[in-house]
Amino acid sequence: MPDTNPAADAVQTLVGVWTGLMHRDDETDSFTISFAPDGTVALRTLLSVGTGVWSAWQPGRFSYELTEIFTPAAGHSGRVRIHVEAHLEGAVYRGIGTARVYTPDGVLVHTTTSAAFTGDRLAGGQAAWHGVVSLRAPIRGRTLYPGDEGFEEACSGWLLTVEHRPAAVVVAADADDVAAAVRFAAEAGRPVAVQSTGHGKSVPADEAVFIATGELRELSVDPRAGTARIGAGLRWGEVLTAAAEHGLAPLCGSSDQVGVMGYLTGGGLPLACRTYGFAADYVPSLDIVTADGLLRTVSPTQEPDLFWAVRGGKSNFGVVVAAEIELLPLRTIYGGELYYPGEDPRHAAHVLGSYLAWVKEQPEEMSSSVTLLRFPDAPQLPEGFRGRSFVQVRVVYMGDEEQGARLVEPLRALGPEKDTCGAMPYTQITEIYQDPKNPVMAHLRGALLHELDDEAVEELVSFIDPSTPGGPFPGIELRHLGGALNRPPGRSHAVSTQGAAFHLWMRMPAPAEQADAVRKAADEMLERLRRWDTGAMLPGFLFDHDSAPERVRRAYTEADYRRLAALKTKYDPNHLFRINHNIPPFSNGERTRS
Repeated sequence: MPDTNPAADAVQTLVGVWTGLMHRDDETDSFTISFAPDGTVALRTLLSVGTGVWSAWQPGRFSYELTEIFTPAAGHSGRVRIHVEAHLEGAVYRGIGTARVYTPDGVLVHTTTSAAFTGDRLAGGQAAWHGVVSLRAPIRGRTLYPGDEGFEEACSGWLLTVEHRPAAVVVAADADDVAAAVRFAAEAGRPVAVQSTGHGKSVPADEAVFIATGELRELSVDPRAGTARIGAGLRWGEVLTAAAEHGLAPLCGSSDQVGVMGYLTGGGLPLACRTYGFAADYVPSLDIVTADGLLRTVSPTQEPDLFWAVRGGKSNFGVVVAAEIELLPLRTIYGGELYYPGEDPRHAAHVLGSYLAWVKEQPEEMSSSVTLLRFPDAPQLPEGFRGRSFVQVRVVYMGDEEQGARLVEPLRALGPEKDTCGAMPYTQITEIYQDPKNPVMAHLRGALLHELDDEAVEELVSFIDPSTPGGPFPGIELRHLGGALNRPPGRSHAVSTQGAAFHLWMRMPAPAEQADAVRKAADEMLERLRRWDTGAMLPGFLFDHDSAPERVRRAYTEADYRRLAALKTKYDPNHLFRINHNIPPFSNGERTRS
């Protein structure tokens, strides 16, 4: 080849993205090609990708060589070696080249010596996909790059306050696609991000290889064993429906739209948490692609340390592609919500204080929460909610209707404005919480709290006092903990409440233009509650500020965190999985001290 140091004038004119045609053997193929300043070239067609080098020996004249590899979509495999000698004519280049076609094992099967190439300039500068184009070659599903149709949709999600700008999106068709994407990212030195529904977005996936697992939709129920096998693309609503056909039920959270795998790897706080504990304890095995690109099945007997870490460690250890979960023989529950007017701070404090006294008398079969709501006086809201404040109590009782009604009677005696408590099919359990089904712009924060006293009640009620001017308008939930959550799990995992009495969950509307003000307000609200804050957190509820390393550490006991970091060092020493609430591997010094 000619000298590989491009002439300055040629670099200035050739570097860019071109759309072209190759004419050979009475066939015409279209392509898009990217020339980079460093002398590399990348090519895309509908059925192949290519990479190589280019050089110029005088202004306006250049050559390039590349190897083109067919993608699975082509229906066949092999590669084409192409060499082109070309010249520029303004915004067009023309050239003559040689194309050699090889079988997968390297046997030359065809040569074209006079292929004609033409290209028209699309844009200056190398393509956004230039450095990751070869990722497409082994992927059976879709590989999308910035600017491609479907790219924005694939890396968006339910939580809109975090924007992803990855280098490429792999919409995986199977576990092999996930493994190929992980191997590519490791070789390219890029981080890996993974997402199914986008409910758990916490860190922007800028320049990452982004794996979308929404099409991994395996779902089978074994009624005799009382288990289900579920793919990473499923949502809880789908699992609820499939299990109910056999009189069984999974331990899901408050939304049927949440992806199963993000929930389980965060530990999973079920609506019936006081009765059954964390959902992570009901996972017999997981299939996970680790940083070495291997698909592993982990369980109490197969790589038990990794099995422990993944259930609570989120995506720090790999991409979970499937799981086996236990189902429970549950058809009906007793549950619902009670709304109390909260405009009068004294009445709101009475209701909240009465609820806190009530929970101390409840059996483990009763799980509940109380939410303080303040709505703006906005025309898009129903008239009965505009400008109003509420205290909302939700209950989930795992027992018969008669006993459930008897336990709820003290709450009814407080005079709710709305009461929906009653027996219901388990498939409707998530309707109790009415979580938003459509994407939202919201600022989310969490904390674990001690028992709450009268001063805490006054502080909490002040957040929804309508006499306080301005916004943001919070929704503050206190989930009652204890019960089974305080007992050692049957299958040890990396999540615990660390003895807390309540989980605080704060959801605040956060339009882009108000994001900083909302974050500041949330910080101030949490600071006012510091006296009752245990300092701990739950790993499934780490968003925004809480995804910072020093706060992630608070989601685990010190012993568990050091164990997680040691396992991170073993399974992901190069820190491939860092687009998450991150647990870094030990540095040499830390490893020595530990």
